[in-house]
Amino acid sequence: MKLGVILNRTIEGTDSAVRKLRIAADRLGIEVLDASSAETPDFYLVLGGDGSVLRAVHSVGGSRVPLVNINIGSLGYLTCAGLDELDAVLRHLVDETYIISDRRMLKAEAFNQTGEPLVPPAYALNEAVVSRPDAGRTAGLDLCVDGEDVTAFFCDGLIVATPTGSTAYSLSAGGPIVSEIVLRVSRAYSPLNFSIDGQLGATLSVGDTVRISDAKRKVRLVMLPDRSPFETLRRKLNWSGTLLK
Repeated sequence: MKLGVILNRTIEGTDSAVRKLRIAADRLGIEVLDASSAETPDFYLVLGGDGSVLRAVHSVGGSRVPLVNINIGSLGYLTCAGLDELDAVLRHLVDETYIISDRRMLKAEAFNQTGEPLVPPAYALNEAVVSRPDAGRTAGLDLCVDGEDVTAFFCDGLIVATPTGSTAYSLSAGGPIVSEIVLRVSRAYSPLNFSIDGQLGATLSVGDTVRISDAKRKVRLVMLPDRSPFETLRRKLNWSGTLLK
């Protein structure tokens, strides 16, 4: 088995985490590929938090190689375990006792008033956002769903989320994805920001549009069979109360 490793060097403790990974992998006969290797790994192991996972998703493009996300950051909702459980995670990989969670993505495109692309198509695991960059007057956004004009919003911005992203915002279990959403900027006193998974994609002016649809591609996340993402939320957010039996 071969592992590719994706790091976030801005997180304290990354170097020690890599050393721990190499020692644990060596014990189990797992090869950790160098960053310069051109080989395709069996898994990408991401060391970081949720932001690191999102960056990893974009760095590997449309790869079908599953991501094994080990939390050394903050919340870690998208991760499968913490660094203290690394040995157990690697054992699950070797024993093939893991679960693959296929996560849907959005495809987002931005166009100017004449229909020319402002940026190349972008893909989101969490969300696509159109928002004003600072405090001030509200923006006007016209909403069209599956070719039908729905309504006009006067707001600070709009978020279109995947089932994965909707959990981060509302702690829901996800919901349906419509075929296509089109947002047209009808009023803006300053350029609006169009961003994908927290990364700025383009600025928008009056008349510009954003088209969002199902990307027809998925991200494959490795999860452990005995874990629930809500366990992470209870632990990291210090939720209290009594669990229902």
